[in-house]
Amino acid sequence: MLRSARRFPALLFLPICFAAAPDFRLPSTVRPERYRLEITLRPDQPDYSGHVEIDVRLAQSTTTIWLNSKDLAIPSAFVESAGRKQKAEVALEGGEFASLTFPSPAGPGTARLSLDFSGHLNENARQGLYRRSDGKHWYAYTAFTPIEARRAFPCFDQPEFKTPWNLTLTVPSSNVAVANARALSETAVGEMKRVVFAETRPLPSEVVAFAAGPFDVVPDGVAGRNAVKVRILTPAGHARDAAGARGATRDLLARLEDYTGVAYPWDKLDHLALLDSPFGAIENPGLITFQNAALLAGPRRNTPEHRRALRSTMAHELAHQWFGNLVTQRWWDDVWLSEGFATWLGIKVSDRDVPEWEKGLEAAESRARAMQMDNRAVRLDMQTRDAMRDVYGGAVYVKAGAIIEMVEHWIGEAPFRRGLQRYLKAYAYSNATTADLESALAAETGLDVRGVLDSYLSRPGFPAIRASADCGAMRLVLSPRSQGWKTPVCLQGRCEIVGDQDSSIPLLACPAWANHAGTGYYRLETEKLSDLLQMGWMNLSAPERLALAGDIAALPPDQQLAALPFLLHDRDARVLAAGQRIALALMAQPEYRERVQEVLGQRRRRSG
Repeated sequence: MLRSARRFPALLFLPICFAAAPDFRLPSTVRPERYRLEITLRPDQPDYSGHVEIDVRLAQSTTTIWLNSKDLAIPSAFVESAGRKQKAEVALEGGEFASLTFPSPAGPGTARLSLDFSGHLNENARQGLYRRSDGKHWYAYTAFTPIEARRAFPCFDQPEFKTPWNLTLTVPSSNVAVANARALSETAVGEMKRVVFAETRPLPSEVVAFAAGPFDVVPDGVAGRNAVKVRILTPAGHARDAAGARGATRDLLARLEDYTGVAYPWDKLDHLALLDSPFGAIENPGLITFQNAALLAGPRRNTPEHRRALRSTMAHELAHQWFGNLVTQRWWDDVWLSEGFATWLGIKVSDRDVPEWEKGLEAAESRARAMQMDNRAVRLDMQTRDAMRDVYGGAVYVKAGAIIEMVEHWIGEAPFRRGLQRYLKAYAYSNATTADLESALAAETGLDVRGVLDSYLSRPGFPAIRASADCGAMRLVLSPRSQGWKTPVCLQGRCEIVGDQDSSIPLLACPAWANHAGTGYYRLETEKLSDLLQMGWMNLSAPERLALAGDIAALPPDQQLAALPFLLHDRDARVLAAGQRIALALMAQPEYRERVQEVLGQRRRRSG
């Protein structure tokens, strides 16, 4: 509290300290610049201890510093600034924070925080620092995303606080210890060993990762322009189950480096199989973690289907090394910049593995799933732990990925790629926002990228557009059925932004369908749909037919029924499956059951 100016005039120049705990977000007046973190643990024991030193920069003079801590004991803390070291009083507040209060003001300028801490190595938890047993051996794992690093050690647990990390683990001598960076040294300490890891490039706390246990280590060669070492780590005795995972990293990493124009940013790459995890996989730089069943497969499960699913998961997690790790969202409202791009780019690089006739179908199917489940905006305000429960909702994955696919098709593949490369290079090892991405894409294209993205990211749902063809005048009129959207509608090599007023596009052929490549994230109501089906169905690509199947499913039942023969006779299994779902939905309505059975009978006679 400030005293009166009459008695203590010097105190007029001291800022008000943050005496009350933050609501959720830490003050921006203290920024971490480097961590030195030491942890001693035994996976077979329920408790661990540690020490952390955090170099910080203080924007103003203060006697209180807030950081994140959850379910930890902090028996001692010191603050050192301007050559003076002070003992700090520690108070744990609100279940999320620790305050360090010290007698004399520190800052502005640099300071060093030193804290001893201890925590519980919980065998029932699936977040923070936890442990698991396979019945013979114990393992310690981490899962920090989105805001659980604070459960393992005191830190500034927000994505904009990216810093280098220096980690040292003291673990049983029989254990393998791994972390984001490569191990520099191992030193015996009685029955334990002290493993010192190289300093990382700047990382947010959510993707700091380490583990200890009797892992089998399976070398998988080198990958990427910098020939980084790749390994697969399995629970003891399961090295042979990594056979299906070997070799996948090299191809995928080469494709991602080629697309982004940036070499893989980290000094090694481990794939770690966990006995249990809150997610199927987590993209921690240098130490990607997977649920056991996602990464490993015994001889019976090591099938082409398993390997394809694994490559898809790996592609997503490896794409994160650029989108999410190299460039990190500044705050959680922009997590789509990580998850949406990993979804979209993972599908894009995986598409090279499929036959030509199947290309684009995975993206089209993902778009269809997104539209079926679309009930929230991509960007949501995240200012409480309760709100953060939805931070990884499906919208930030599949809906965001589908929007990216639409914008790429509108802008053009080459300029879109150049815009992304501009964005990655401008914000490498730092943070970015949606506005930063929009500016990078607009700089390459001169297009109103912000108008389109903002209209799609900030609200739930999608627009409906009616397409009316005038074959005499060879023009297609596009009429918005909902307001407030800016939608790129593409056909025959040309795109038009449809806003709140009618637009028109000249036609090269008639009838025409206004969703070229099936990438548009909108429902299209096509006037004279029967003409399009009769004259143009098989001229559409498989992704276009799948997108049209989604539009048909949104039509009144009579129009669905009229289109059903085309869907049920389609040669593509995914389009056929979409038709079968429409048929089942119609069969549930008694007045349509007999007519659907007639169509199905025609299909059986035709196929027989």
